Amino acid sequence: MAPIVLITAPAHPCLQAALEKAGYAVEQQLRPTNDWLMQHMHRFTGMVISTQPKITQAVIDAATQLKWIARLGSGMEHIDTAYAALKGINCVSSAEGNCGAVGEHVLGMLLNLLKCMQWSAEEVKEGKWIRDMQRGQELSGKKVGIIGYGHTGAAFARLLSSFDVEVLAHDKYKQGFANAYVQEASLEQIQQHAQVVSLHLPLTEETYHYADAAFFGALQQQPYFLNSARGALVNTPDLCAALELHQICAAGLDVLENEQPDTYTETENTYRQYLLQHNRVLITPHIAGYSQEAFRKMSEVILRKLGL
Repeated sequence: MAPIVLITAPAHPCLQAALEKAGYAVEQQLRPTNDWLMQHMHRFTGMVISTQPKITQAVIDAATQLKWIARLGSGMEHIDTAYAALKGINCVSSAEGNCGAVGEHVLGMLLNLLKCMQWSAEEVKEGKWIRDMQRGQELSGKKVGIIGYGHTGAAFARLLSSFDVEVLAHDKYKQGFANAYVQEASLEQIQQHAQVVSLHLPLTEETYHYADAAFFGALQQQPYFLNSARGALVNTPDLCAALELHQICAAGLDVLENEQPDTYTETENTYRQYLLQHNRVLITPHIAGYSQEAFRKMSEVILRKLGL
């Protein structure tokens, strides 16, 4: 009987084709419940997930035949990777597959904010033609701070290399990555000098609410603030306060703490409405890594890492 791979998220057809060519049977169950996983995990040799489901110790214990877990995208916070390693389960991600898409999206949000594109376009739709109030800024000549220099942070920096900017990059766990267009910097240097600050961190216990009142209060240049990584890196009330206090001049967000509006509490909805109505906030629905090209590349990266 062929070993079975469970795919729980939309994936490019090349993934299933390659798995079947390698001798696997493929079963698709999009967004399975925890109860379903506990009943069926014993059947699978491999598993492909995206942001769901959570792979807990209990799920891993139920997966008596599991050899590997592959993550479509970046960020492994949904998998108990330490426990999986103890059980001899190989965990791989495909951040290399969509980092370019994320970098382009972040650059697009930044240029949109700098040039007042969204709001001036809305005014034109309303029959207005207002120029003086929508005088934008140039990216050239600015200092851009990148916090977290993994695949997406590095991809954003590469795109910035074509602009006349000074890139200051900080990564607590990485050194020696400076090059012709990137300077290694401390967090304090970024907070003091950067006119653009972009988060590219994984979500861990350490980085939860990384951007809080103290973080925003230390910013000296009233920067453009960007987050395309994980919503929970940012304390939403503190972000709203930073806008109100002019500690940041604008925000570009592809992620939010709670990305299911129909589950919002009254308090959450109050902050959401503040952000939506703010004329210097741009929000997109966690689509930075969702390009057509990245859809295939992520599957190709997984296959390469699994040796298939």
